Amino acid sequence: MSLPINLANIHFTQHALARMVERKVTKDEVIGVLTNPREVVTANEERFEARGLIQRDERTMLLRVIYEHGEVVSVITVVATSKLAKYGVTP
Repeated sequence: MSLPINLANIHFTQHALARMVERKVTKDEVIGVLTNPREVVTANEERFEARGLIQRDERTMLLRVIYEHGEVVSVITVVATSKLAKYGVTP
């Protein structure tokens, strides 16, 4: 399942921006996962999780973007993890 994302209507919450700085994730990486996800899963009734792969220091990592989808896409948080198998992902 992949929802169409309008690039003009993406909003990053303060929490998401703080996590991006903390985890050294760029807006381009987040937008890339949102617009071309490897997978999208339902996180709960209102939120979705887009998953995609990014490279960090010669390591493949899973970027998880939690967002709400409406007229505006609100990015709630981002998580970069090296635990690919935990999420059923193979590089």
